[in-house]
Amino acid sequence: MENNQERNDDFIKDLDEYFAKKFSDFDLIGSLPSYESVTVSMILKNKNRIEEGEYAANEMRKIAYQPNAEAVLAECKEKYVDNTFTFSVHAAPFKVRFPAFFGKKSDAAKTILRLAASYGEDAEKLGERLHESEKIWEGVLKGYFIPEKLLVYRITLLLGLSREDNAALMRDCGCHYDFSDARDVVMRYLVDYRVYNPEMAARAFDEYHIRRIL
Repeated sequence: MENNQERNDDFIKDLDEYFAKKFSDFDLIGSLPSYESVTVSMILKNKNRIEEGEYAANEMRKIAYQPNAEAVLAECKEKYVDNTFTFSVHAAPFKVRFPAFFGKKSDAAKTILRLAASYGEDAEKLGERLHESEKIWEGVLKGYFIPEKLLVYRITLLLGLSREDNAALMRDCGCHYDFSDARDVVMRYLVDYRVYNPEMAARAFDEYHIRRIL
């Protein structure tokens, strides 16, 4: 029991370090009580590998470079509000939707079918496990609908996609990671380190007060 708790603590510590280096909502970070101004020269002194001033100017606003980073991160977790909402799919553009009526699948549909097969899953049965209606999921596989980022994340977690396969699915669905969004940072961590254990993934979202994806 104690070993499980230690592993859990190590997991969250690792996630915290990753988040502190990646999260880029500078408006939120700068408004936190423990935040202190950090100069470019301080960053260049502490991180000699950073040579470009523009890059350093962005980096100096990250939580990781704060003198009291742990306090800033704790305040960030407490203040962050998960108010993102999207539908799970959107209608494919006409130039994609029209050929779908004649059996030509969208890039997104082809990628989902390919990945499902690669990971030993029946694509047609995934909809139920992803909490999508039969009609919507059928439309996704035929190319009438394109998954939004939240559904892409669900597919990623459910199949346990590699970083490369996640990138391909994101690209074909027209999605990208936005590191000013805490959900995207946490999700990217799970993908980068292939943390697909359901309990650990849930723990990661809970730690940052983010609604669970699955």
